[in-house]
Amino acid sequence: MNKKIQKAVAIILGACTICSVLTFTACSKQDATKEESVIVTEKAKIKDADAINYIESYSSKQLGLTDEEKKACSFMVASDGEEIDGKKYIKIIAAIKNEQKGDDGKTTYTFDTKGEYFISFNGDEVLKKSGDAYSKLELITTTKKESNQ
Repeated sequence: MNKKIQKAVAIILGACTICSVLTFTACSKQDATKEESVIVTEKAKIKDADAINYIESYSSKQLGLTDEEKKACSFMVASDGEEIDGKKYIKIIAAIKNEQKGDDGKTTYTFDTKGEYFISFNGDEVLKKSGDAYSKLELITTTKKESNQ
């Protein structure tokens, strides 16, 4: 009887091992697929703080914001790029940070998105998202105009 129990335990352990290996393999393949869909922004001409500064150089009107909204907004760059109509872009979000205190005294923050903007990797195009549509913004080539004296 002892040998039958040992044999059954060995079969059960073997089956568990095979199931674990198959599960690990299936999960590994799913993770690899997700990584391939990420658009890395390293090759973008304008990125990080430069992208934020570039978008902030537009007027409130061009960005579709009121002056008060633009002043209150934090501009943030998404860590991954996006592809729109076959072209790669850096995504910049304009959002107002709201602070809320819970009954437990803990502070939480939420962000109210006011605008989404996209700079092409080569820097030749800037888009503003409105609903599901995108509109091109005029490119800014200088940050300040010299006044005539």
